[in-house]
Amino acid sequence: MAASSTGFASHLGDFRCRCIRGCWDRLGEHIFVLMFKCRSPFALKKFIFLRLCVETGPPRRYAIYGRGHKVLPKVRLLQIGDVHLVSNAGNKAFVDDKDTTFPLNLKNIISRSPIKTVFRRIFEIIKEQGVDSVLFMGDLTDYGKLDGYAACSNYIASALQIGSKGLYRDIPVGIVPGNHDINRPLALKPGISTKFTPLVEALTGAGLPALPVRKAIHRSVERDNARIELFLLNSCWGCGEESYIPPEFRSQIAAAMKTVISGPDSDAAIRAYYDRQLDTPAISEETIESVVTKMESLSGAAIPVLVAHHNLLPQRRPRLAPYTELINGGALRGALGELGRPVIYLHGHIHEDPVEVLQLPGGFPVVSISAPDIPKGFNLVDILFGENTVPLACHITPYRVDKSGILKRETAISIALNNGRKRSSDRNTGIIYGKVLEAGQIYWPELTKHFLDESNGLDEQRLTIIVEQLQAEGSITIDNYDLSPTHWILRAEK
Repeated sequence: MAASSTGFASHLGDFRCRCIRGCWDRLGEHIFVLMFKCRSPFALKKFIFLRLCVETGPPRRYAIYGRGHKVLPKVRLLQIGDVHLVSNAGNKAFVDDKDTTFPLNLKNIISRSPIKTVFRRIFEIIKEQGVDSVLFMGDLTDYGKLDGYAACSNYIASALQIGSKGLYRDIPVGIVPGNHDINRPLALKPGISTKFTPLVEALTGAGLPALPVRKAIHRSVERDNARIELFLLNSCWGCGEESYIPPEFRSQIAAAMKTVISGPDSDAAIRAYYDRQLDTPAISEETIESVVTKMESLSGAAIPVLVAHHNLLPQRRPRLAPYTELINGGALRGALGELGRPVIYLHGHIHEDPVEVLQLPGGFPVVSISAPDIPKGFNLVDILFGENTVPLACHITPYRVDKSGILKRETAISIALNNGRKRSSDRNTGIIYGKVLEAGQIYWPELTKHFLDESNGLDEQRLTIIVEQLQAEGSITIDNYDLSPTHWILRAEK
């Protein structure tokens, strides 16, 4: 017995030496406990096989959850809204605390702060659901506090284990600047990009990628036969810039503003300055032109995904402040709407979460998706592609904190990207659609009874592909789509 366990331990030691991620050490320990108890040579062979898979296969982030039963190619994005550290770190836990003597440890057990709850779930999704990119919508800090920006950079890199220093260093990360990230005194110094320099330094110091400043950052994100073209944009060129004041009043007003901001109640003054949104958010004309030119040259199989802090469309709730939206947002909207291909635009800033579709007559949709600020939750965005690698649909799954402080996955929002054009034309597709249309509602087990036989030449994988494509093009809807096909209910209206 001793010799057998020693031999197994030597394999475990070899496993530890070669493992590609530190997290596999713990996995190896759990496997060792199970196999030591069963003392089975067969178990040892299975362990060696697993060890070889770990060494030669991809890291843990490719573990499949919620994707394994679906076969259409997908790219999955995590969209994270305004973080606003340090202020959001002070948000109280979901508990009506009237007892100052209540044990702190017990309080932490029954209720956590919203930001910790949300970041914990984001980490779980990164670890288990095969995320292809993690995207932050800006406003990592409050009122341009550079120490807060550095603290937030280190926090998200550590809490989510992303960036060059994290376990999931291979996952692409994108971060754009927000208006609250701009330090106002620094913005007064010479150089149009000076105000962004310490932000880039804080990110790179935490092992995170740099911000887009003068130019958009472009990269391709691929999985299997699915590909998106990611563009990170700087929409904060005008944030923190001095307003034009007529020469006869300029020196006196500028001096008064500086006196108040640098005075004894500077925090309140800075908050008032920011809360009034004295910004002129804009994307440079050079950036718009270069991004549009690049998008026009893309193959039809790729879909552009633009990321910026500011909203592309006006906020639904009236906002009484100057320059609350992109001052050249109309130019960008027009250019995207005339591209002749679907576009996805991700943003934050408004602390709300509308999903809106802009579409010119005969054109393709421009899908604008807003992420709420972090205490309210985040979005999981899946982009589905057909067998011909053409983008079919965008599924947005909101994760939201409810009134009880519980973070829940809400019903997914599905948006067709193919302009209503039917791309499925083979005989089986028509027959299956006809069956669903005739029934009005049909359960997956009943559907398989009809079509999984030799006469139709279909297996379950092919049937799943056809059904997913019918859903993506808007011909049918699928209830329980987030579950395995066994639970699917297919519906179609005549």
